[in-house]
Amino acid sequence: MVTPIGAHLSIGKGLKSTADAAVEKGLEALQIFLRNPRGRGARKLSADETDYFIRVIEENKIGPVVVHIPYICNPAAAKPDVYEFAQQVITEDLERCSLINADYLVLHPGSYTTSSPEEGIDKLGGLINQVLENYEGRTKVLLETMAGQGTEIGRNFEELKLIMDRIEQKDKVGICYDTCHTYAAGYDCSNETGIKDILHKMKTSFGLDKIYLVHANDSMKELGGARDRHAHIGHGFIGIEGFRALLTDSFFSQFAFILETPSEGVDADVTVLKELRMKQ
Repeated sequence: MVTPIGAHLSIGKGLKSTADAAVEKGLEALQIFLRNPRGRGARKLSADETDYFIRVIEENKIGPVVVHIPYICNPAAAKPDVYEFAQQVITEDLERCSLINADYLVLHPGSYTTSSPEEGIDKLGGLINQVLENYEGRTKVLLETMAGQGTEIGRNFEELKLIMDRIEQKDKVGICYDTCHTYAAGYDCSNETGIKDILHKMKTSFGLDKIYLVHANDSMKELGGARDRHAHIGHGFIGIEGFRALLTDSFFSQFAFILETPSEGVDADVTVLKELRMKQ
């Protein structure tokens, strides 16, 4: 199997433009927001643009198609209004995912803010269970591995296992492995030895079968720095050899690698990953 290489693209000019850009850039997988990533707005998607998007994506065999929840969504929030807004957004975005045949909806587990990690984990699990109770679509919710900034939950594999243990419909939820975030959280994916250790720790916590996607980002910050700062591939502490090792690893190479690096250099990053993939 050839590892699909993709990237996060803007939908600022509409889904038609995004689909065309994905083809132009030679993407084999795609991630987008379906609403304002830092605001509360979400414009209605017309059938004309969603039909065009689906057709172009399918004709060019681009997949998986991934939707990312907006950054302001906090499903572990202590404040009731923030928590309720998160539930609303996730519910709506799952339905919007169905409009474009999205495979995955990626979700930051959130921050416990003024409560505790245990309370945040309980709130997140409860929210996901409520959202999925009446959801009948095919899109799978993926919890993203986090760097551990501030009061984030999901900062280590043990916390992710605790979250997954609270999920009732386990077949509808998985995990997105972010290289930058996990490196910042202290998991060294810059070499084969570190990757083997990561695989062992995942296997003995939430389980390897829960991984469905890789966010491929180099890290501007050092190992264990607990800072979420993405760098272009080969320009951070993970480095070229780290991504070569990930792309040639028999486990990680099964999944799409989606870039979330700064937009002005993402085309070069796509090329770099495709070249590294050739070593498979």
